[in-house]
Amino acid sequence: MTADEPNQAPVIGWGTFEARGLGTLWLAWTDNGLLRLSFERLEGVRAEEMPVPTVYAEALTRYFDGEPEDFAGVPLDLRGTEFQLRVWGALRNIPWGQVRTYGGVAQEIHSPRAMRAVGQANHVNPVPIIVPCHRVVEAGHHLGGYGGGLERKQLLLELEGVRFHEGVVQPGQMELF
Repeated sequence: MTADEPNQAPVIGWGTFEARGLGTLWLAWTDNGLLRLSFERLEGVRAEEMPVPTVYAEALTRYFDGEPEDFAGVPLDLRGTEFQLRVWGALRNIPWGQVRTYGGVAQEIHSPRAMRAVGQANHVNPVPIIVPCHRVVEAGHHLGGYGGGLERKQLLLELEGVRFHEGVVQPGQMELF
């Protein structure tokens, strides 16, 4: 991974984090913040492997220990289109243990017809978990898609206390717009 534009900070390090129940996460960061979090080995990273900085490791540890964690103290180096950044900002506002629909997120960012585009922005989210795209479900309250796989999505939601019945999010855990 390299900076896409000359004014973007270069990757300065990468490392792994063992997530209880989920396995190995790969992280890459710049001087500005966390750039990538992946369920798969990061390809093309041109930086030295090093221990994951405490600011990322402690927040992830709290999260995987089942403590409500909003990741507000985790610096991020998000890179995307203006639309993607709006979507990712809205995702960061979804509280622990709650879900929204793709349409609800589209409404929140004042693009009510952009449900599919919200889904695509979720799909390319560079820091899942930290920017909680797993908290977005289909209008029928089914899981929908997830770049990390539906099994991981359900595991993350269950860790946050979201209840399911036959793959459908149970009432009381969703704020509709």
